[in-house]
Amino acid sequence: MTRPPRVAIVGAGLMGRWHATACRRAGGQVVGIVDVDIHAAHRLARRLGHPAVAVSLETLPSGAELDLVHICTPPETHAEQIRSALARRCSVIAEKPLAPTAAETEALLAEAGRAGCWVLPVHQAAFQHGIRQAVRWVSGGGLRAFDYRVCSAGASADPQGADAVAADILPHPLALLDLIVPQALEAAWQVYRPCAGEIAVSGVAGLTAVSVLISMHARPPRHDLTLMTDTCTVRADLFHGFAWRESGATSRFAKMARPVRAGAAASSSAAVNLVRRALRREAAYPGLMPLVRQAYDSLRDGTPRPLDDRHTLAVARARDGILQRLAHA
Repeated sequence: MTRPPRVAIVGAGLMGRWHATACRRAGGQVVGIVDVDIHAAHRLARRLGHPAVAVSLETLPSGAELDLVHICTPPETHAEQIRSALARRCSVIAEKPLAPTAAETEALLAEAGRAGCWVLPVHQAAFQHGIRQAVRWVSGGGLRAFDYRVCSAGASADPQGADAVAADILPHPLALLDLIVPQALEAAWQVYRPCAGEIAVSGVAGLTAVSVLISMHARPPRHDLTLMTDTCTVRADLFHGFAWRESGATSRFAKMARPVRAGAAASSSAAVNLVRRALRREAAYPGLMPLVRQAYDSLRDGTPRPLDDRHTLAVARARDGILQRLAHA
């Protein structure tokens, strides 16, 4: 493909706007906006040079030829929207989770294969600059702990939906585990639900103790990952996309200086990250832009896409297992 990928954005809300921005900066061409709220679709279309607008992919004008569809609608609609895109022989980038269950995820991937397309979940944290750094820093082995914590205000407007929001966040740590400790996805998890909107998971994979906490109640909002190895500890701020490293030195002076050094390392990394993101015009959702760019490169020249079906299915199956245990907790 020598021309820019022709793209439709399904869902004209906040995530649709961010996906449209990522599309244009990655060299794509937005040719269609789809939303059941036609006024929202027109608002986004005005910002993008007035591409075609419709209330569904089926009613998008046939002249709007598509290569790829971004799905940015509520999670319960993803499977239906993905199937509509595959019916038009379009590959898909979809917000997570792709489908309610691993079985339906597997069915969607099989459908995509039959259509000569692919379906890619937005596991953008794995593509953040800070996570890439963190993976390099811990690649020497001896990873002793993987500790992921997110405190989200995502259910503040709808406390009754707290469990659903927590379940929708769950692919984030699982995608990172598949990158850093892939065998952990098959661990025998201990799963706890202290109250609605809380998920606590723990397990052991080889030498690595794994812990995951997703909380709709704890404050302030945070999205952190800590990796402890035999030689250092790495901390990543996933809200902002940066990481820093703390030395594993054990001298008395190192212990005394550790709080000051750790604070200085975090502050300097945060400052550098702000500059980097400003230069890249990456105001939010760090990792989304490189994921989209790699996906478009795959469309253009057939290079491997950023996440393969094995990854997508492994994350979906691990999520299924945790949610099933939660249901019986």
